This record gives sequence, structure tokens and C-alpha cells, in this order.
Amino acid sequence: MMTYRKVNQLFTFASFSTAPALGSVVSFLWHGGAIWCVFEVATGRRRFSPDRMMRFVYGIMLVYVATNLMAFLANDPSWEMARKLLPLVTFLMFPFSYSIWTISNREEIARAAILGSAVAAASGFALALIQYYIVAMRPEGGAGNALVFADVACLAGLVCLAGALTLETGRARLLLFAYALAFLAVLFSGSRSVWGVMLGASILVVLLCRGRVMNILRGRMLAILAVAVTVAVLASGVVATRMELLGEEFRELAVSGNYNTSSGLRVALYEIGSRLVMERPFLGHGLQNTVHLIGDHLNADYGVNRSFSHFHNGFLTAFVEGGVLCGLAVLALFAAIAVAAWRTLQNAVDPIQRFGGLLLAILFCIYAGGGSVNLIFGHDILDSMFMVVLITGLYLATGSSQLPAEEKEEPDTDQARP
Repeated sequence: MMTYRKVNQLFTFASFSTAPALGSVVSFLWHGGAIWCVFEVATGRRRFSPDRMMRFVYGIMLVYVATNLMAFLANDPSWEMARKLLPLVTFLMFPFSYSIWTISNREEIARAAILGSAVAAASGFALALIQYYIVAMRPEGGAGNALVFADVACLAGLVCLAGALTLETGRARLLLFAYALAFLAVLFSGSRSVWGVMLGASILVVLLCRGRVMNILRGRMLAILAVAVTVAVLASGVVATRMELLGEEFRELAVSGNYNTSSGLRVALYEIGSRLVMERPFLGHGLQNTVHLIGDHLNADYGVNRSFSHFHNGFLTAFVEGGVLCGLAVLALFAAIAVAAWRTLQNAVDPIQRFGGLLLAILFCIYAGGGSVNLIFGHDILDSMFMVVLITGLYLATGSSQLPAEEKEEPDTDQARP
């Protein structure tokens, strides 16, 4: 009979391995599991986790959900637009999923996350290679969106790097190779903002694990140099093309006021968003009105006939849609993640805890850093992976296992209730 310990290990592997190549499969997987977790806790079959950090983070999430709901009700709500509220359900499920996820062995969860990320990095790279060279398109992986694909591929690669420098030093060569594949997938995606995020986060992880880095580099310098040269050669074309395009876009914006480019549209969206926040700072404009507000203002103010579902800045989007309290809740959420990561990495000596702290640091870099020029919440794949990594990171860094003592000693005796 399958046990919770085994199910959670397999669930962790599946959750970390699917997003780059299979896209929304991770959303169906996590939400399906979360619905079961809600049932388990609500019926008293399993208990709500007592972990204080989880409860604190959930309190911030409730503020985010409540302010969005208030803004929806205050801005001409309709049943037709109520579907826009569905992504908020993801945040409500967080503590239930966390509570059941902790019925597991922490080391098994950590290693499942690392192995799943290696699979994600390899499969994401393979699909990016096919899409770039054979289909002749900008790689989108299984996400159908180049930026989302870049985010989840970046996440997979950084988890591999963190694993190589903490728990899996014996498999460091394999994991560093998987990291290189993920780096290439991100480069092929053409997502310039994620390039910077991945480079900066990689440097941060290396600095936080500098004691391990020298041990891994010893005797492997030639192999690492060969991989670095290979990555540079393969990616040189797309990097040069995208950076040249970036320069042209800013020249067009400065000289002719052309906002109808990738960079110009971001500038216009930031200006529109800032004005909208000032118009309704407390109740916001409601997440149901974002699309038509952006479309109307782009057309009226900039002569651009385009529309978007967000402002290409997750923090600005939160302030516009839900008001000041909503935006502050998002800032507080990432502040809590950063503090938990920092305290763990400063104080913990246990490699599993340190790996959990690195997961939180990686999550912060990708979602807070990359989300400053892109989307943070509101996309099913990004929301699901945020929950997967947040739950795993908090559990490993600050949480406690709900496995009974005898089950920790006897791995095969943990029997899940049907």
C-alpha cells in the first residue's frame, strides 16, 4: 500500500519535473493534490501544521486575497467576470497542501526536488532546442509563453545548482550539467530579463555556498571550462540578436517616441500603471478591469492598439488591481521569504535546512526580481510553481515533519488512509 511518505516523495518529484516541458500539467497536478489536502484537513483525518512561519505567510496571503476581493466588489462586479477571481483560490489552498506535504521525510523531499529539477532542466532544454532550430520559433516550452518558460527553466537550473552545492556533492557533475542545460534553455527563450535574474541568482547561490564550491571545482576545472565555452558558443547568436534589438528599441523610443516595441511598451505600461494607482490608491481598479484599462490607455495616450493582462511588473499590477494594501501584502510576502532564507542560511548547519534556505532565496530572486519586469501572480504555471517551491523551501528550512516517531525510524510502516 502506498504511504503518505512515498506519495509525497513522488509528488515532489513530479511537481518539480513537469513545468518546463509539460506546462500546465504542473497546475493540474498541484491543484488536484491541494483539493485532496483540503479534504484531509477539513474532515479531521490529518491535522493542520503547527509551523509558525507557514501560518505567518498564510496570514499575508489572506490579506492579498481579501484586498483583491474587496477591489473586485468595489469596481462594478459581475458574475461574468467572477472567473477572474479563480487564481486567488490557489493562495487559499496553501496551508492545506503544506500540512499534508510535511507527512514526509525531509531528506527524501529534498532529493526528490533536486532530481525532479534535473529532469525539468534536461527536458526543457530538449524542447527549446527543437523549437528554436527545427520549428524556427522563439522557444516557449510547454508553457506557450516564452517568459513563463524561461522562469520555470531558470527555477529548475538554480535548484540543480543549489543541490550540487549542498546535498548532492557526489553527483555535482551531473547536476552542474543539468544547470548548464537550463541556462541554455533560458538563453534560447530570448527572455532578456530572465537572463539577468538567472545570472544574478547563480552568483548569489555560489557565494552562499562558497565553501563547497572550491571542493567541487578541484579536479573539474577543465570540464567546467569546456561546458562554459560550449554554452557561450551555442548561445552567442541569440544573445547578440536580442541585445542588438534592445538597443534599437531604446533608440527608437528616445528619438521618435516609438512605444510600439517590447521595451517601449513596458515604459508605457509603467507610466499608465503609476497614474492608475494615484487615481484609486485604496480600493484599486479591480483585477477584472485590467485588460480594458491597459488597452484604452495605450490607444488614447500612446497611439498603440495593443492590450495586455498585466503591467509587466507584478508589484505594480497588485497596486493597480487591489490598491495599496494589496501591493503592500505582496511586498510583505517577499520580505518574509527573504528573511526566512537569510536567517536559515546564517544560522543553520544542517545541509537539508540550508538547501531549503537556498530554495527560498531562489524563489525570491526569480519571482521578485523577474516579476519586477514581468508577471508575478495570475498565471496558472507560475502560481503553481510558486506554491511548490515555497512549500518545499519553508518545510525544509523552518518546518517540522508530521511523520510519527516510529514511522521516521521504520520507513515502510507509514500507511496513508484511503
